[in-house]
Amino acid sequence: MGDWSDYFEDFPEENPANWVNGHFDPVLREKLNAEERLQAAANSELLGMIKKAKNETKARSLLITENCPQCGLDKLNTYKISKHFYLCECLECGIYGSGKSHYEALEKTNSALGEGLDWRDN
Repeated sequence: MGDWSDYFEDFPEENPANWVNGHFDPVLREKLNAEERLQAAANSELLGMIKKAKNETKARSLLITENCPQCGLDKLNTYKISKHFYLCECLECGIYGSGKSHYEALEKTNSALGEGLDWRDN
């Protein structure tokens, strides 16, 4: 007795992957799979472009580096992203907070102590 893959080669109509909207259509399924692969590649490229733009914005907008309230290391960066948006991120433990001023962003970072927030997870 052979593998399941051998069975599906002999009986493609039994393979659930060859069905589209309740109809057996392996050609359409392959076309849809190819479109999904292209879309995934495009999404990956777009996410890379967004990440690069975010990193460049952060590099230009670094305001101050100070001691982190959670880990105590001098790794808490505060960024002034726009006139009314500040972002605090610790490069060591990942805690973060944002606000309309440096003080507000720092307060939100302090209030997030122990919550397990990590900006690197996104």
